[in-house]
Formats: sequence, C-alpha cells, structure tokens
Amino acid sequence: MPTGHLRILETTDLHMQILDYDYFADHPDRSTGLVNLADTIAELRSDSNFTTLLLDNGDFLQGNPLADYVASHGQDGQPHPMIAAMNLLGYDAIGLGNHEFDYGVDFLLQTLSDAQFPVTCANFRLTDGRALSRPYAILDRRIECDDGITRPIKIGVIGFLPPQVSEWNPEKLDGVVQVDDIVSTALTNIPNLKAEGADIIVALCHSGIGGQDHVNGMENAAIPLASIDNIDVVLAGHTHELFPDPMRDSSEVVDPVLGTLHGKPTVMPGFYGNQLGIVDLKLRWDHGKWQVGCHQSRLVAGKSAQPAGSTLSQKLRKEVGAAHSATLSHIRKPIASTRKRIHSYFTTVGPDLSQRILARAQREFIETALMGTPAASYPLLTATAPYLFGGRAGPGHYIDIPAGPIALRDAAAMFPFADNLCAVRRTGAQIRAWLERSAAHYHQVTIGEHEQPLINLQSPGYNCDVIHGLSYEIDLSQPAMFSTNGVLQDSNAQRIRNLTYQAQPVTDDAMFIVAANRYRINGGGGFARCCDADILYASQDSLREILIGSLRKQPCIDDLPDRTWRFRNLPKTSATFLSAPAARDLMPEQVSYIGPAENGFDRYRFAF
Repeated sequence: MPTGHLRILETTDLHMQILDYDYFADHPDRSTGLVNLADTIAELRSDSNFTTLLLDNGDFLQGNPLADYVASHGQDGQPHPMIAAMNLLGYDAIGLGNHEFDYGVDFLLQTLSDAQFPVTCANFRLTDGRALSRPYAILDRRIECDDGITRPIKIGVIGFLPPQVSEWNPEKLDGVVQVDDIVSTALTNIPNLKAEGADIIVALCHSGIGGQDHVNGMENAAIPLASIDNIDVVLAGHTHELFPDPMRDSSEVVDPVLGTLHGKPTVMPGFYGNQLGIVDLKLRWDHGKWQVGCHQSRLVAGKSAQPAGSTLSQKLRKEVGAAHSATLSHIRKPIASTRKRIHSYFTTVGPDLSQRILARAQREFIETALMGTPAASYPLLTATAPYLFGGRAGPGHYIDIPAGPIALRDAAAMFPFADNLCAVRRTGAQIRAWLERSAAHYHQVTIGEHEQPLINLQSPGYNCDVIHGLSYEIDLSQPAMFSTNGVLQDSNAQRIRNLTYQAQPVTDDAMFIVAANRYRINGGGGFARCCDADILYASQDSLREILIGSLRKQPCIDDLPDRTWRFRNLPKTSATFLSAPAARDLMPEQVSYIGPAENGFDRYRFAF
C-alpha cells in the first residue's frame, strides 16, 4: 500500500529566549535561543521526503528581562517579538502554557491577536466568553506518497495546560477562567476531532511525564494522556526535561530510549530553545485512510547562529533587535551597590547572600503591610528558594554579581518571575512539613562513605526552600519524608532537626506568619497548598518590584548575617555535587574541589 512521511517539530518552554543571550548575566549564551534552532528548522523543512509541521508547546511569553520589558513598556503597535519570531519561522500551530498568563489575560489576548497560526488549548476558557484560543485545530496538508500521488491529510492539533494555572496566578485569573482536567478534556474532545475528519491527532501537552495512573487534576499528565485512543503523537513540556532520554527510568508504558509513552511517539525538548523535538511518522494509505506505521522520536541541539549565519537566523535577529537593545539599556540601570560578591554557586549547601537579600525585602514589606493588624503580633518568617542554580540550564546559570553596582538585571536574577508576595499563617507542624518537603532535594547519604551524590537531580533547586528567621539542621543520614514530586512516602522520616526560633524549640502548635511567593503558597512545586483563610495578605506589587524597592532604599549591601540552616554533622562522611568552574575560588568551609565534570560543570565535595 502507498506510504508517505510526516515530520513534526516541537519547541517548548522557550520562555522568551528568542536570541542566544543571557539577560541575567548580560552576555551572549550560544547554547540557547530560538535563533539557534532556526537553521535546523529550515534544514529539516527542506527535506522533500517529508511534509513538516512546526509546533510550539507553550510557556513562550515569560521568563527573562526581555519578556518583562515588552510587557511593561508596550509594543508601539508592533507584534510582540515572540509572535513576530514565530510568524517569521512559519509555525503551524501553538499551545499555551501556564506562564502565558503571568502578565494578565488582556495582555495575552493582545499578543495573540497578531499570530498568523492557530492557538489551541482545550482545557482552558475565559468565563466572559472571549475567545483566547480554540480547543483544537485541524490543519489541512498534503503528503507525497511513494506511488507518486500526493494525497490530502487532516492533522488535528489539540493543546492542554496544567489545571493548576488558576491557583498559581489567582490575582489575574480568579473568576476569569475555567480550567479542567487534562485527561477528562481529551476524552471529550478527541472524538470530536475524529468526527470532524482528523486523520492524525497530535497532543500539544504542556505537562510533564509524571505518574502512570490518571488522577483528576494532575499537573503532569503526559502518560495517561498518551493512553487515550486516537491520540497518535504526544508533544510534552512544562518540566524542562528531555525525552527521549536513555538515562531516564523505563517502565512497561515508558520507553525512554525509543521515546514512547504507551507506544505513542513522544518528545520533550528541554527549554530555552536548547533542543528541538522531532517526531517522524511513516504513514500508510490504507483503503482511503491514513494509518501510522513506524515512527521515530529524537532530539537535536540547536546550531550556534553566528553573525554570518543563514538568512533566516539573521532575519530573526533583526526582527527582535529593537526590543533586545531597549531591554539591555533598561536592565543595565544601577539600583544599588554591594561591597561583597553576591553569588549562588553554593546555594544548596548553605545560606547564600542572594537569598538573604530577597528574604530581607520580603520581611520588610510584610512587616509594613501587617502593621497594626492582629497578625503583627506573631513571629514573621520568610521563605525563599534559589532560581539560578545551574542544573539543567548549565554552568552559566548562576547569580554572580561582583562587588560594585547592582543593576536591574541582578534583581531579575534573584527573582525571575512575575509573581506576588503573600503572608500566610502557619503552625510549627506545618512549617516542619514545609522544610521536610524542601529536604527531598537531597539524596540520603550513608555515614562513613564518600563520593556519594548529594543532590537529587529529579528535584529542581527552586523547590529547595529556606525559611529565614528559624534555625535548623538537615540530617541527610535519614530518608526523605516526601518524594521529589511532593508525595508523602514515609511519614516517620525526619530530616529536620533542632528546629528553633530565637533559640527556643518550635512546637507543633506554635503560630507564625510566613512571607512567600504566591506560587508556593498555592501549592506550586508539590508543596502543601495554604487554604484561603490562612492567607492574610497578598501584594498588588510583584515580588521583583518589592525587591527593587528594597535595594533602592538600602543602596549598599555589605553582609546580612544568617544562621538559618546547616547540614547535620556526620562523621567521616562526604558527598559530591556540581557547580560552575567559576566557583572554585569561592569555596566555603566544608567544600573542596574534585575536578571537571560533565556538561561544563566542575565537581565539588561537601564534608559533613
């Protein structure tokens, strides 16, 4: 029977990384950027053996100072730079991610109005009836078959995003949107797509590869979604992981080498444009219907787009050049200064100054906000986490501010999100559980052994909270109470030791106020969600604006003492972790250098 070939290209979690530039560090970064995928996309599309689609899976509008600048300064009637870039590259359709809503629904509506391609999201709608996107799209294309005949094909594309989006952004979305479960929505809509003639269905799933079994409202639902009949391809995202990935654990329904979930071809190409996902399908024309034959899932890294690169990459640079230049001028404005070097190279082995600066800003703001209220009589704590910590983003993804001026870009590095600050009431028992959840970031270590891994690489650094104002130890000889997804796995486990406030033990019934970002308060990252009755205050200003205001009021940073936490002493025991080569001259006590490691990192040792 005749056969033809369909190629599907995926980008995901671009986070406004259009160019190969690190706005936080203010220097080029040739490892990232949609511009570095442009030549690869053009090359793959030029293969006449395939009909090719280019799709994006969401979280493209927010994530760096370029995104913030465009959102706050407007576009002078021009298309948003990311939409202009997607129009230029000829995207066939896109889905939405949770971060698309960080600047509000009106901004998103205006941004998407210039898109020259369909925008799909099936489990999200505006309650006022305005059309932000369509549930799905059917793309009419033609495939040249090996018998010399070109035949039509209808390709259904359906988008999904995490149902938690309204919880993570309630100030902008409460009462404005309806968000439904991913799998339930798919079960409703896939038959409609087939009834409307879709031959092949591609799920644009802005959701990670999580649990195998469907749980209503689950955040990472790619596996149960793939089990649904008539979904042929799954394009995953949200968690910034890679798939296929031979290092990932396999199961009866997950093949990380072939890149399949429930036998369906699946890709997840990282973030920031560092990879392009490719699914190649060989289709059979069988009695007037298209059937999927064999398939291949793979990832390819972008090619560094040098100034003398292709016409397409140069057009892309020109398209966003004005916004890029304006952003650089803005983020280089000084707002304070520091006598000490501020960095996050060792943020997960001890308190660092960048988190202390953020904690101070949060504490001062909430102290003022609660002044004169009953809540002001309770002890005030602040929760922070590292956001530039290496990890999947590589050894250049750290805060490193030399002694001297602190610029706007440095504040963005300390808190990169358009999130708000909240004050929440928590008991001693709830705070202990919060810290136990954070301690899942680390592997259990064996006393008396060395060269054992310290960091659980399944846990991103931004899920390792520090609660300032307390003093405590983390005992890594004990198992973790929670999994890295926040699931309770051992209620008797206890890593948090000697938890005190002002040298007095914290009892389970003690009452505190904790200042933390809205994402965490609403359960983001697998932490316990705070009920509305316990949320005593929510700021109108963004947390980054609060941080900038704090820095301007105290324009010279010297040092901020912090005795918050430490690892518990374990005799003759050490563990290893990765950090940047630049960290070698900044090693704190208990840390020693081992040597170069993979992917440009260096390996260090922590002695307990």
